[in-house]
Amino acid sequence: MVDPIKEQEKLKQMYTDVFTSEAGKKVLEDLEKRCNYHWTSYVAGDAHATTFEEGKRATILHIHQMIIKET
Repeated sequence: MVDPIKEQEKLKQMYTDVFTSEAGKKVLEDLEKRCNYHWTSYVAGDAHATTFEEGKRATILHIHQMIIKET
């Protein structure tokens, strides 16, 4: 039987391995720029565009959550 907790730990390690390599760091930096990591995703007067931008931002936030070392 598959242990979901162990599977999640393995997946987090895979994210860490990918995004802490030299190439992964460069890709992560590019994604941060493209996915509104450092700034607001709000688009004045356009709720649909804001929703789209928030979806991109959710992706980069997820990646960062997966590579954070828990203490």
